[in-house]
Amino acid sequence: MRRQLVLWTLWAGYAAALALGAYEFVAKSPGVLGKPLPGWVDADRAESSTRWRRPTGILPLDKLLHEGQEALLYYGMLLDPAPDSAPRT
Repeated sequence: MRRQLVLWTLWAGYAAALALGAYEFVAKSPGVLGKPLPGWVDADRAESSTRWRRPTGILPLDKLLHEGQEALLYYGMLLDPAPDSAPRT
């Protein structure tokens, strides 16, 4: 049982790291590739909408939390592309 928990935790961490890396690649694509990738507009909106805070005072952890918050907002926009002002049916 404990081994299974460790494996699931490692898998979840790996999946989170891949998702964060994919978001960062899209967000930085104009500078890296010279042109934006599909989804860049949402990544840019997520980046500009997320306020920088230092809740822990530990810079690497605060950066990880901030980037994670941006990525969650980005993936939320991809899953629900309708603007907030649009009526839902």
